[in-house]
Amino acid sequence: MTTTTSSRHTGAAALSPRAAARAGGLHPVGVFILLAGAFLPIMDFFITNVALPSIDASLHASASSLELVIAGYGVAYATLLVLGGRLGDRFGRRRVFLGALVGFVLASLACGAAPGVGALIAARIAQGATAALLIPQVLATFHHVLEGERKARAVALYGATSGIAAVVGQLVGGLLVGADIAGTSWRPIFLVNVPIGVVVLIV
Repeated sequence: MTTTTSSRHTGAAALSPRAAARAGGLHPVGVFILLAGAFLPIMDFFITNVALPSIDASLHASASSLELVIAGYGVAYATLLVLGGRLGDRFGRRRVFLGALVGFVLASLACGAAPGVGALIAARIAQGATAALLIPQVLATFHHVLEGERKARAVALYGATSGIAAVVGQLVGGLLVGADIAGTSWRPIFLVNVPIGVVVLIV
């Protein structure tokens, strides 16, 4: 049984991404697509911290409102994380991953276009909720589809991705806020998720 399953996944890895998926395997490209999907929510948590002074100056937010911009995301994420894993098991990890990614992109767009701090907090909560549905599908897919060395490598890459996303979030956040693209101040830190998310969806 082990030999048969291992051969199936090895053969699937040699196929095109679409053919590998139909064969029940996970193409190497698929591993990086899943990692990209996990990268965005982790980066987004850290990228927002850098922009709080700019958000305060732009929206005239109170200290408590600024805390909710961060906490709303974190609480929604922590609360729904287990539910996200269960939904993936019940309705299919690919379907939940894609649906959550669409939701995260739309929530990011809403954050970037928020007219006031209340709308920003609501959009951040939506971001956290969709992130909680998105991230569990990544590790669950690795554990259920990959085997042996490929699984170990994918899980290691997931750990590295989490650390890199935290660092990149702070660096990119500082650069985007400092650049003040077209006078948009902090808004690009959220809007940058939109083109990246669309590319991941297409691929």
